[in-house]
Amino acid sequence: MKEKLAPQRHDVGTKVEPVPAHVLVDRVKDVHELIARRAYEIFESRGRADGHVLEDWVQAESELLYSCSHDVKESAGAIILHAEIPGSFTADQINFSVEPRRLIISGEKEMNVLCGDSKGTHSELRPPRILRIHDLPVDVDPSKTVATLKGETLEIVMPKVTVANRPGIKAEAVAAGG
Repeated sequence: MKEKLAPQRHDVGTKVEPVPAHVLVDRVKDVHELIARRAYEIFESRGRADGHVLEDWVQAESELLYSCSHDVKESAGAIILHAEIPGSFTADQINFSVEPRRLIISGEKEMNVLCGDSKGTHSELRPPRILRIHDLPVDVDPSKTVATLKGETLEIVMPKVTVANRPGIKAEAVAAGG
């Protein structure tokens, strides 16, 4: 008698839709401005002591941005990014844009954070942010890029542009007699 195997369930994830590059370029500028302001506050809180610019920036960045581990791999036909997105972000809270040589990932959501010091504790509503910018080693096709959120893992598959698909290559080949 043959055993019937239960169908295996594969978590296909949730599709993440791309946004136009200019939207995330503006967001990058806004986040860098927030980090710069916070770094200056840290500088002032230390009595304006010089020589700690990088430390102040890194501290401000760590206070304002979630760090997310990521892995970028290159296959024969694509660049594939896997990023661990902390804090249970949903697909609609994550944005990404792809240009032929650049990938920007951004995410933002509000959450309550319990803060405390010697004077007591209080709750603050803070927007945790993700911001990653990747320069890509080869040209990719933004129109064929697919992103999927599976649990806390974001996968972005960016197909490489082949020589035959590059704009102007066929015209050059025809002009050269090819």
